[in-house]
Amino acid sequence: MNLTSEIELANTREKLRMLEEDYEAHSGETGGDEELREITLESLKRLINQLKEEIARYEAHQPVQR
Repeated sequence: MNLTSEIELANTREKLRMLEEDYEAHSGETGGDEELREITLESLKRLINQLKEEIARYEAHQPVQR
């Protein structure tokens, strides 16, 4: 997916913020199913990286503001 507007950029940044909060919350947990926690963390990290790449790609194609 490619971002096409400032609104999409803002929404993506908000999603990224929420995913990073979820990642931090899950990484600090103890007990329970360790394997499930690791799978969840890997999935969250993939999504976080994907959103960061989309943001970087959008910003790279924007004109420089002075």
